[in-house]
Amino acid sequence: MKRFLLVVLLTGLGGCSWFGSSSNVEPPAELVDFKPAMKAQELWSRDIGKGPGERFLRLTPAEQGNTLYVIDRRGRVQALDAGKGDERWRVDLDLDVSAGPGLGDDLVVVATRKGQVVALDRHDGKERWRASVTSEVLAPPAIGDGVVIVQSVDGRVAAFAAATGKRLWLFERSEPALSLRGTSTPVVVGDAVLAGFASGKLAALNLSDGRQLWEIPVAEPHGRTEIERLIDVETPVLVTARALIAAAYQGRIVAVSLENGRLLWSREISTYSALSADADNVYVSDARGAVYALDLRSGATVWKQDQLHGRQLSAPMVTGQAVAVGDFDGYIHWLARDDGRFLARTRIASAAVLVPPLADGATLYVEAQNGELAAYRLESR
Repeated sequence: MKRFLLVVLLTGLGGCSWFGSSSNVEPPAELVDFKPAMKAQELWSRDIGKGPGERFLRLTPAEQGNTLYVIDRRGRVQALDAGKGDERWRVDLDLDVSAGPGLGDDLVVVATRKGQVVALDRHDGKERWRASVTSEVLAPPAIGDGVVIVQSVDGRVAAFAAATGKRLWLFERSEPALSLRGTSTPVVVGDAVLAGFASGKLAALNLSDGRQLWEIPVAEPHGRTEIERLIDVETPVLVTARALIAAAYQGRIVAVSLENGRLLWSREISTYSALSADADNVYVSDARGAVYALDLRSGATVWKQDQLHGRQLSAPMVTGQAVAVGDFDGYIHWLARDDGRFLARTRIASAAVLVPPLADGATLYVEAQNGELAAYRLESR
């Protein structure tokens, strides 16, 4: 049911998609011509294995210590030199991997469709331990303060000791029968775990024992049909210096004070993509293909770029003085952080770019659904 719903949503929102085309929906916007102010320079590229293809998996690259960690859906885990793309080590798990990698405590952690959790040593790829959760995992595990957090599609959140893989606690809650295919990526903040749920709620759990500390609604269901009432909090919570920012599909984006949990602002914007931020703004790709810059203090619109309508955008990522987004046709678009105008455009592949790009300063790492991975940097023309 969840997989079927994903197909409906993506084809309905974007017109043509990698699942096929539909004559009943508005087609994606044609690419507009513009005079590039900057050039997207490819630093390196490589094939990292069997890409997610049509399965909408969050096999998102992760970086630590000038090393990129990447996985493919057949369980190939690689550590790459971030500057050159050269392979440092590789492990073939021969598993149907569906989420990861998560990094922390010198571990690389991945999870599978059957609920297996595998922890590898970050330095050489040697397996440290394996554990199991109650169902498929579609969100990268989170690691902090000696604890590995895994959220599965049945709404459960499990914690494991990073050193041994022993299960420490399990948080359970009821979830709607129908939801998006995916779950929120848990986030560890201090001694708490922040997790979003298909019910539209955001909860904080005690890291040591899983007790619920507080819960707030990000959105409330509306409409008569089950699809109209979808309000999944599927995006990871964004933690800034001042606030926690959460988003729900067909719902709202809310900013909550880190100091006292007070609601600072909210906006009626629907998204299933991760958010990013700089010191001034929050950036979001909405479900229809518009990119927004919202003032971090008030939530007011700073700018809106709507010329990518229906192109099934990835999450935006701040990189240097630009915000980059990928689309369903393999293009990466760089937008100016100050006003959203187009700065540059390039194409990594004919396959979609769905997972959020990864930024390290001015360097942007992009992975397409066919397994192509490339590093880019904007340069003056």
